[in-house]
Amino acid sequence: MLHTARTTRISSAPARPPHLPHDCRRALALLLALCLAVCAGACGSAHNTSARTAPSNSASTASGTVSVAMQPYVAEQMVLQRDAPITLSGLIARQDGEVDASAITVTLTGDGTLRAGKATVKDNRFTATLDALPASETPYELTVAYGDQTVFHLNTVYIGDVFVASGQSNMELNYEQYYGTTAEARKNLGSAFSLSDLPELVDDPGIHFIRAAHTTDSADFPVDPVMGGEWKACTGTDAQYLGYLPQLFAQQLREDEPHVPIGIIQTAWGGTPICDHVPDGRIYKNHIAPLRGMHIAGVIWYQGCNDAWQLQNALDYEARFSTLINDYRTVFEDPQMPFLYVQLARWGGAQYTQYVRQAQLDTLTDPNLKNTANLGMTVTIDTDKGTSSVIHPLGKDIIAARMASQWRAIRAHKSIPSGPLAAAARRTGDGTVQLTFQSGTAQGLRAMKPDYSLSASADAVATATSQPVEGFEVADASGEFHKATASIDGSAVTLRCPQVRAISQVRYLWAGEPHSDSLLYNASALPASPFILAVSR
Repeated sequence: MLHTARTTRISSAPARPPHLPHDCRRALALLLALCLAVCAGACGSAHNTSARTAPSNSASTASGTVSVAMQPYVAEQMVLQRDAPITLSGLIARQDGEVDASAITVTLTGDGTLRAGKATVKDNRFTATLDALPASETPYELTVAYGDQTVFHLNTVYIGDVFVASGQSNMELNYEQYYGTTAEARKNLGSAFSLSDLPELVDDPGIHFIRAAHTTDSADFPVDPVMGGEWKACTGTDAQYLGYLPQLFAQQLREDEPHVPIGIIQTAWGGTPICDHVPDGRIYKNHIAPLRGMHIAGVIWYQGCNDAWQLQNALDYEARFSTLINDYRTVFEDPQMPFLYVQLARWGGAQYTQYVRQAQLDTLTDPNLKNTANLGMTVTIDTDKGTSSVIHPLGKDIIAARMASQWRAIRAHKSIPSGPLAAAARRTGDGTVQLTFQSGTAQGLRAMKPDYSLSASADAVATATSQPVEGFEVADASGEFHKATASIDGSAVTLRCPQVRAISQVRYLWAGEPHSDSLLYNASALPASPFILAVSR
């Protein structure tokens, strides 16, 4: 469904053919809008019926026509980022002459405030930047005018925090697609849990979202048809279309700042490898690239299962992931844009899950990252509530709470909360190995028993235990690993193994679906990341 075209008088200029961009489908859609504007009908590309095409409005008379086409995500109920310049862009063409950039005005009006920006035009694309606005639950109106006539208008636009929710199925996981039919429910529940164990859908009119369709046919952002051509509020039956993790994350933020609307742009696509999401990847081209220039609060990311099936993909993951983070920050024009991601949860279905987890851990300090600021990883080795037999386990509420705490720390310019992150392993004189951790992650080391039951929650994930930490293994140069005894010594851990005299490697929870009754946590009750490390002298 496209926005209704508008008809009005525009002073004519000497006729000349419009200089249209060679950018294929969008230019064709704009030409179609120009040709059909006299009918006051909605226009767009007809080649793709699985996703909404770019909205196109026109101002026209017999003396001339001006037509504007915006990206489909520029739609009713959208959220724009607070406290950041607001950049809006679209294609514009004039049937009877060159577009006069000085005639284009973009305004946001509401809450007793008006923001206006003049546009520049290049290759038939106009771009206007408006001054930043504070958060507001009172809606604004967005207007694009040519001269004194409106050529594009939205009645309801909010100002708040906007997040892109990207990755694959554990980010996309929503009721409608994954549990909405008997067949899908059976496939995704297995025998691990029942529909009644799913989190309660969030009901909050201050959370708004738009969902990308599973298509890469168009150069435009492909809005899923279930959206009805606009952003939806996360309320009632509409909440079933938004992923559990992004809506629970948004709910956490709304509890902190109930006056700040939250916008979620969900681009996650189940069953996709990371190579589809990086520059030149098929999903990147029309899910992320069309968002270029938009300012957002940050990205939340959960992906990696599809890269755990083959060893080479798992080994390549870190390089691809650091490239992706760099590029997303370029797209959204923020070199320190918060990027919060989830380390893979327990699941034994793919052979190389532990290698992808290691790549995700190593990404935090990857030398190819242009900037390591505002980068946070959520460890999920203890969050599945005992449902690790399925690829889409429970525990999204726990993950959302941990990611939200990272976001709060970033907003407050504090250290990002993290469980213990192994930094080095060194031999000591008595044949043991001392394991040390990254600064700020190992205060108050302790053993805790994870709650792998359906009753686990964000406030009750694990309990203190006197049982020694389990899950450590060591090996010598032969590469044969043996269980090690671990003892906590302040902010370090000492490992012993009588079977291995010259320890050269240390690993922790090194399996796709590890089972241990006592895990390593810090004083914040955050679990240590699984890892493998070479031992130094």
